[in-house]
Amino acid sequence: MSLDLTVLSRQVRQMSGTLATDALLLVERTTQVRERLMHEAGAELSWSQAVDLSRDTASWLFARPVEPFDTVRDLPPRPPNYALVATDGSQIEMDRHGMVACYLVNIGRVFLRYGANPKAKLSSHPGLYYRDEDLYLTDGARRVAIEGNYLSARRDVEEGVALADLADEFLQEDIPAIAMQDGTLVRWTLAGAEKFVQEHFLQRYLAYLERMRQRGIPVVSYISRPRAPEVVGAVRLMFCPDVDLAKGQGAKCSECSDVRAGREPSCNICHSLVDADIFAEQLGEGQRGPLFISMSRINVEAYGLHLIHFFYMRVGRELARVELPRWVAQDPAQVDLVHTLVYDQCAKGQGYPVALARAHEQAIVRSADRRAFQRLVEGSLLRAEVPATASRKRESKEYIAS
Repeated sequence: MSLDLTVLSRQVRQMSGTLATDALLLVERTTQVRERLMHEAGAELSWSQAVDLSRDTASWLFARPVEPFDTVRDLPPRPPNYALVATDGSQIEMDRHGMVACYLVNIGRVFLRYGANPKAKLSSHPGLYYRDEDLYLTDGARRVAIEGNYLSARRDVEEGVALADLADEFLQEDIPAIAMQDGTLVRWTLAGAEKFVQEHFLQRYLAYLERMRQRGIPVVSYISRPRAPEVVGAVRLMFCPDVDLAKGQGAKCSECSDVRAGREPSCNICHSLVDADIFAEQLGEGQRGPLFISMSRINVEAYGLHLIHFFYMRVGRELARVELPRWVAQDPAQVDLVHTLVYDQCAKGQGYPVALARAHEQAIVRSADRRAFQRLVEGSLLRAEVPATASRKRESKEYIAS
C-alpha cells in the first residue's frame, strides 16, 4: 500500500480538532464584520469613494456597492412561460508526450422552454485545434503557447460564442428568456496576461456579450459555493485606520499605521472571510442581497458597457453568487427576471440550475472518451503516414498501466 492510512488518520483527527476550534472563532468574527457592514447602510456613496481611493494602494480585492448594504429582495413572481439557453465546456489539453500537438474543446449546448409548448434541445460540439495559430498567439515579436489558463480562456470564449449562437437559433421574443453560463463572467485568467493576449481573447468574449445586449437577452452566470472576498474587501476599509475621505486618503497597506505602531492591523478581523459568510444570516430562501460591482482590474478597465455586477442569493443551505453585465443590472425588470428564473432552475435541479447540469453532462469528456480520442488521432496519423511517435515517458506509463 502506497498510502499509510495509520499515519494519515492521526493527521485527519488533528485537522478535525483544529477546524472545530477555528469555526467558533470564525462565527465571532463574522458577526462583528456583518454588524459593521449593516451599521454603514446608507453610507454606500462614501464607501464607494473609499474603494476608488484604495484600489491602487490596498493589497486586496474590492466590490463597489450599487444598492444599500441591507438590501433584501424577495423572490419575484415567475412567468408562466419562459425559455433559456446554457453552455458549459471541457477540454483535452495538449499532451506534449503524445504523437501530435493538438487539443480539444468540447462545448455542451442546452435549450429549454417551459410552460406552453415545452421543448428541449441538448447537444455537444467538439472542436479540434492543431494549426500553428491554434497553438500559439503572437504579436510578431513574442510567441505565447495556448495552454493552462490561456486554454481555459479559449474555452470560455467558445462557450460564450456558442451561447449567442443558441440564442439566435432558439430564443424568440414571444416569451421571457435568459442565457446562462457556469462560473464567473470576469475573465480572471487573463488578469496577468500580456496586453496582446488579453485583447485577443477579450475582443471575442465582449463581442459575444454585445450580441446578447443587442438582442436584449439577459446574460447571467451562476457560481455555486463562491469563495470571492470582494464585499469583504470593502468592509476591510471600514476597519482601516488610514481611510480618511475628508483628506481623500484610502488604505495604504505598504504604510499601514497599525503596523508602524507595532499593532496587529485592524482589518485582520476580516482575514479568511468570504462574502457568503457575511450574507448567510441575512438572506432567507430565494431572497437576494444587494447588487455590487466587481472591482477587479480587468473588469473595470476592459469591460465597458458589460462591466460585471453580482449579487448573492439563498438556495437551500447554500449562498450562490449570480453575475450579470451592467446593461442587465441597470434594468430592474431584467434583474427580477434573472433572480426568479435562476432560482426556478435551482429548484428544478435540486439546488443547482438544471440547465447548467445538463450542459455539463453534454460537455464532460470522460476517461473513456479521452482514450477513444487518443486512439482516433493515432490511427488517423498512421493511416496518413504522418511521421509521429509518442515519447518514451508516455510509452513507459502505458506499459506500466497494462
